[in-house]
Amino acid sequence: MTRRSAYPGLTELDRRDLLKLGGAAALAVLAPSWSKSVASAAFALGAKGTIVLADPRYSDSLVFARSLEREGATLLPLASDLAALWFDAIEPRLKARVRALAGLTLQSDLFVLERLAESSGAVTRYVGCHDWRCRTGSAHRLSGSIELDGIAQALVSGEGHWAEALGAALVSTAGATKRDEGRQEVSMELDHAAASDSPRFFVSWLMTWSI
Repeated sequence: MTRRSAYPGLTELDRRDLLKLGGAAALAVLAPSWSKSVASAAFALGAKGTIVLADPRYSDSLVFARSLEREGATLLPLASDLAALWFDAIEPRLKARVRALAGLTLQSDLFVLERLAESSGAVTRYVGCHDWRCRTGSAHRLSGSIELDGIAQALVSGEGHWAEALGAALVSTAGATKRDEGRQEVSMELDHAAASDSPRFFVSWLMTWSI
């Protein structure tokens, strides 16, 4: 299966991204063990067969992940060693009940995860770009092959708790979408303020595997 990306015209990779990818490629060969501190925070496999990654540096990422966890997803902390996270914590679960992987992360983390997942048959069905750079409000660009109206409405009505609303809407939408809806795109500008610990640019995303 060929992996498809749902990026709506993201920016060129910077030097940090390239270094990060190079490190992941090297670690993919060595496949080292996942750190004990990360492994101890893993929860039992969620009933809905979804893993959600949370970047503990950012409150919005944690809120998003916990909204999926409440619906039965497995929450894993995003590690700096993405290759070890993939090979030790995610890939082994693909033979069991895991059928989806989601997160609200930095763009560079998604880039590396997609490279690691491409040989497994993963399809990136949704990507949302959430941007607070050089503006008082926020700009949101959603793209993917799932229905986007519910996700967009959740963002519009989610001022003050947009990440939680986004996570709940993504779970609901992905669960209700039984087929590929064809590529859709939605763009909007909202008055949502950035959190104090925000990196000011997030991507929300969903990868899936065929049953």
